[in-house]
Amino acid sequence: MSEKVKLKERIKGFYILHHSWLARYFNIIFLSIILGLICGFVMVLFNYLLILFKMTFSYLPYFISPILAGLLTSLLVKYGNANRIMGTGAAEFVEDVNRADLNLEQSEMEFNRKQNVFSKTLATSWTYGSGMICGLEGPGLLIGGNLGYLFFKTGKYHLEGIDAFFIGASACTGAILKAPISGALFCAELPYFNHIRYKSLVPSIIASTIAYFIYCTFFEFTPLVETDLSSISPERVNYLLLLPLLVLFGIISGLFVLVFMSLLREFTSKVKKFFERKNKLWLSPLCGALAYALFLFMIIPFLIEDYESALIGPDASFLNYFINTINLIKMNWIFYLILGGLFLIGIFLSIGTMNSAGIIMPLMIFGAILGAVFGKLFYPENPQLFVLLGISAVLGASLNTPIAAIFLLLELTWAPFLLIPASITTLIAYIFSGPTSIIRGQKNI
Repeated sequence: MSEKVKLKERIKGFYILHHSWLARYFNIIFLSIILGLICGFVMVLFNYLLILFKMTFSYLPYFISPILAGLLTSLLVKYGNANRIMGTGAAEFVEDVNRADLNLEQSEMEFNRKQNVFSKTLATSWTYGSGMICGLEGPGLLIGGNLGYLFFKTGKYHLEGIDAFFIGASACTGAILKAPISGALFCAELPYFNHIRYKSLVPSIIASTIAYFIYCTFFEFTPLVETDLSSISPERVNYLLLLPLLVLFGIISGLFVLVFMSLLREFTSKVKKFFERKNKLWLSPLCGALAYALFLFMIIPFLIEDYESALIGPDASFLNYFINTINLIKMNWIFYLILGGLFLIGIFLSIGTMNSAGIIMPLMIFGAILGAVFGKLFYPENPQLFVLLGISAVLGASLNTPIAAIFLLLELTWAPFLLIPASITTLIAYIFSGPTSIIRGQKNI
């Protein structure tokens, strides 16, 4: 009899434990679905806002648009008390995650939270529309993270604040990049040097996938990079024979990123200190925009027309064009080396001067150009392969997000056969780039 009682007690204990676990998890999944729906529609509206600003600025000369965008950002920072909108937005997301991870009270930021999200969205929209080098994940991270935080503050979902940030940010990032899995992985890796937060990953992927489907309902169910990859399929390319080149490219990418990150961090730090000493930090975006406009005015007349978009509004369309034509256009590797140098100068003048601009797309484009240089030198019969691998190698090494970068390449191209070569180059680049990052505040765990 006592054995039966013990068995019943064990079964009852197991049921209670399992039921509480499922109840809590289904609660989080329910929140993920809600956040995914909301974030999907928010990113649709955000993209329409980008289109609106791009159309508006298209009526202005290409060297005037950046000046207007920089002026608007500087005025918004000064009169809107919105210092946090300067920069990529990724560092602010990492800061919010770190505060939530330490259970620090965020009440002092409540008044400015909605204002910061609204200001960041506007500032990034007109920076992008003006043609300056600009990524779009910054507003996605801040909008999604803060939406998640607002749900956390209701106290209805038995949710930790840090999980709320991850779920919301993943939904918006996955939607705007058309990459739900890597969007969630990116948010889970970004706050850390050498770690990934698995606890939030499942609900983040659910929210990101729902947001992705809503976004694609309005902007097509197509990969961000639409290209014919038949020439680099495993049937045509012996990747085993290419292994030494893959390793070499990973090493070169990592070392190049190490130098690039050091220079960009040092440049941004000096710019910030210079304006802070004069108590005029708000002027930094305008000065950067003026320098960018002068840079365009001097360079564009001498640049091949097909590659003007590398410096005037570089986005997914230019990345598509670059990947699709690299095998067709017979340009010397020196041309792509010069183009990469010009693109880096553009990054320094836009992101380095703390304009409101995301970092993911610029790093992807720079990685593609670096891959073109390597491909033209060492694999001229098919440089397209290294253009694609450069995207994940540079992105993963620059932000300490190698896993997200590998999966992002797969989702951008819908080409799963790139998994192994992308993993080799990206992981080696990540190792050789050292334990540093463009994003401040990343933690070593």
